[in-house]
Amino acid sequence: MHPYFPEGIPLSGEKYVANDLGAVSLVLAFAVGCFLILGTSLVIACWVNPNLKTSDRALILWFTLCGMIHFFFEGYFVFNHTRMAAMTDFFGQLWKEYALSDSRYLFSDPFVLCMETWTTITWGPLSFLTAILITRDSPYRHPVQALVSTGQFYGCLLYYMTSLFDDFYSGKRFYRPGAYYFWFYFIFMNAFWIIIPALCLYSSIKATAKAFMVSKRLEVNGSSKKKR
Repeated sequence: MHPYFPEGIPLSGEKYVANDLGAVSLVLAFAVGCFLILGTSLVIACWVNPNLKTSDRALILWFTLCGMIHFFFEGYFVFNHTRMAAMTDFFGQLWKEYALSDSRYLFSDPFVLCMETWTTITWGPLSFLTAILITRDSPYRHPVQALVSTGQFYGCLLYYMTSLFDDFYSGKRFYRPGAYYFWFYFIFMNAFWIIIPALCLYSSIKATAKAFMVSKRLEVNGSSKKKR
């Protein structure tokens, strides 16, 4: 027997092996690892570009975190999805803990697998690229930032909608009963990939519009000077 819902659903792999690490231990270890990597990334970014604004420093941390999660953590799922229920290493136990709020990760749900595969091979590397472009104050920063943010926002929206559709339309729930798993794991922990990408996309749209306005103004001024 396993603790995932719907009850009795067959899981990927030959057998289910329960975690030997508790939820608090897993989350704390993951948080400490992220803190160390992000702290190092920020030091390097500030060394490369000491004039970074506070908002840009925050976005460098955000896109570095996204790159780590998309490429390594979600990539782990894509590579091991056929045997997730039996995995006992750190990432495997993290996924089994999270899957209490969405068991689709433990039976290779087609949508989740396709979404995570695309996320791993595109948004992961492009998130790292966005962090680099922000650090270097590249003119390509906003086009790439807008692309990644749009993909994250749309992907997370579909992720929510497909699960909630099954819940409310067909009565099939992939999360355990209790507010903790649904509201904290499923809703809250994924909401960052709705809110922050939306803000990044808005910022990039404003910056792009401003650039076009400046370019158009320069063209008009240049034409006026030629006529004189």
